[in-house]
Amino acid sequence: MSTRLRRYPRALVALFASTVVLDTGFAIFWPLVTLYVHSRLGLPMSWAGVVLLVQSVANLCGNLIGGPLFDGWGGRRTVLTGAFGAAAAAFGMAVAHGLAAYLALTVLLGLGTGLIFPAINAFAAEVWPEGGRAAFNAVYVAANVGVALGSTAGGLLAEVRFSLAFAVTGAIVLAYALWAVIGLRGPAFARRAPAPRPARQDEGAGAPRGGTGGPWLLTLAPWLLALGLFLDWVAYVQWQTTIAVHMQVLGMPLWRYSLLWTVNGAVILLGQPLLALLTRRVPSVRTQIVAGNLLFILSFLTLLEARGYAAFVAGMVLSTFGEMLVWPGVPAAADRLAPGGRRGLYQGLVSGAASAGRAVGPLFGGILYDRCPTPVLFLAMAGVFAAGLVVLALHDGPPRLGRRHPRPVSSAAR
Repeated sequence: MSTRLRRYPRALVALFASTVVLDTGFAIFWPLVTLYVHSRLGLPMSWAGVVLLVQSVANLCGNLIGGPLFDGWGGRRTVLTGAFGAAAAAFGMAVAHGLAAYLALTVLLGLGTGLIFPAINAFAAEVWPEGGRAAFNAVYVAANVGVALGSTAGGLLAEVRFSLAFAVTGAIVLAYALWAVIGLRGPAFARRAPAPRPARQDEGAGAPRGGTGGPWLLTLAPWLLALGLFLDWVAYVQWQTTIAVHMQVLGMPLWRYSLLWTVNGAVILLGQPLLALLTRRVPSVRTQIVAGNLLFILSFLTLLEARGYAAFVAGMVLSTFGEMLVWPGVPAAADRLAPGGRRGLYQGLVSGAASAGRAVGPLFGGILYDRCPTPVLFLAMAGVFAAGLVVLALHDGPPRLGRRHPRPVSSAAR
């Protein structure tokens, strides 16, 4: 990993390290939500679902606000506002108890995190504009390193006390904010004069073409991109919800389900050389996204008649390779579509779409799981991925002649 990092600009390495810190803190908190509401507050699981929904909606609102803030207010101000708000919410959870307080603090935490993540993606494109998809992939890998570290620490801290886990989350997010004050500085993070966008090696199909630079509300392409990502997350989130329940119904212990996420993290980290080779051979980001959706579909078809653990491992491996292509690919495609001064706005749109998918997916999957045989659920989710594939494949329309937008590198930190 360190060898690969040396190939990146120093500013992107700083962004990578700060993202690891941030996602470590959040990964301590997120898995504890259901356990805290059900075990600590003594409320039924339906209330845990309400809290998760409120959290996702707040996160969505933060995404939609954070992107335009990056464009108009500056990246560092946006990141610091979100980080200080999220840290205050986590510290509040450590000392305030009861459902009403927890819901209010959950809204603050969701808004704070929602402000940060579009700004991180927009920063990645700003500090390495010629990097294309590789810049977003670096952020994606950093987030997964943080999730791996935080998930492990969260379980250990919660064994001692939930309030300790929340306090540590607040401390880590506060440390991230201080890092942002010190580390996200310098020419790479400073607002710069408009300049043409440099050429990139991954300028394949799906790059901006004539007709995509009008007012963003009147441009169909980013909305199709967001819709495709929304559909993908509606189906993908089943790995975190209904599949966990289904494996327990089949008699598999919880540690086997947890091990699937260890497999997920290992594939993401160890599969980077293979991913780099693939993206060099197939430079079109749109083609990469389509290939990722095909892997998503195949992963859920693998689960149709799954009875043994090996089938779930195979499905997770296929799904992980799919997300390695899609999750960084969609922000890269959004950045490519964004006209001058709208980089943050477009990143906020796709981040919000992902948050909306994570909010709707558990409810949709839960209804199907309760009312239909499990193979119907998996087949339906394969269909949702297929719909996402079609939308994402068509998001930028058929190849057209026209000049690409000269797009200034703008909206960095102030």
